[in-house]
Amino acid sequence: MLLLAATVGTAQVNVLDSDPIAARKRLVYSQLGGFAGLGGVMQGGTITTDCQCDFNGGGGTQFVVGGVFERLTRSQLIWGVAVGYDRRGLTGQFTEIEGVVQKSPSGRQFTVPMTFLNEADLALDVITVMPYLKLKPFGPVFVRAGASVGYVMSSSLVHRKTLTTTDVVFPNGEVASAELVGVDGQSVILQDGPVAELQPLQLGLFGGVGVDISLSKKVTMSPMLQYFQPLTSISAQGTGFSVRSFQFLLELRHIL
Repeated sequence: MLLLAATVGTAQVNVLDSDPIAARKRLVYSQLGGFAGLGGVMQGGTITTDCQCDFNGGGGTQFVVGGVFERLTRSQLIWGVAVGYDRRGLTGQFTEIEGVVQKSPSGRQFTVPMTFLNEADLALDVITVMPYLKLKPFGPVFVRAGASVGYVMSSSLVHRKTLTTTDVVFPNGEVASAELVGVDGQSVILQDGPVAELQPLQLGLFGGVGVDISLSKKVTMSPMLQYFQPLTSISAQGTGFSVRSFQFLLELRHIL
């Protein structure tokens, strides 16, 4: 009986650790899932349009969606890789005053100052691969950081110029409504096409913080905040033109 008890006791010992709780903490498994989110984007540097107009300080929104794979290790680190698509929209603007020839009610022509709003709307469609390392310093809270390699599939840049002056006062005292000659409306499109001198390969770094919420034994939901910092410029037609972003992401993972 003593020999049988000893044999059974030996068979129950975990080969990795005699402490079953510690051994359970070092289980290694993989997770597969997906993510989606929204973000705010901010312009860095200057983008120059075809008319040699410089835009800076722009902002906009971003939509991201993709898949993620994670692998736990026997240390406190988790490594993973995310593959995603994101749509980045950015608008920059500035106002300018130009001298424009206008005809007074009496038929005389004068050059009068008029104010215009210039707007540049940029859109990028990017596929990105993001390897990263993840660490859980305490409880369900985690931090992660990694690198980003993206490819711009398509781009567009629209430069619109809009007359914002409604009435003009002529030097002879006459007043008239301001208008653009030969244009239907108060706006004119100066540029509409892909981004010139585009650099399709985009490199960057990102870091984020989040929390793991267990939905079941195998499913985990992770809301997180993430910041992306570009390392490359988007176009050579400008000075250091780039787009950085803050993102709110919601991730779902399933144990394989």
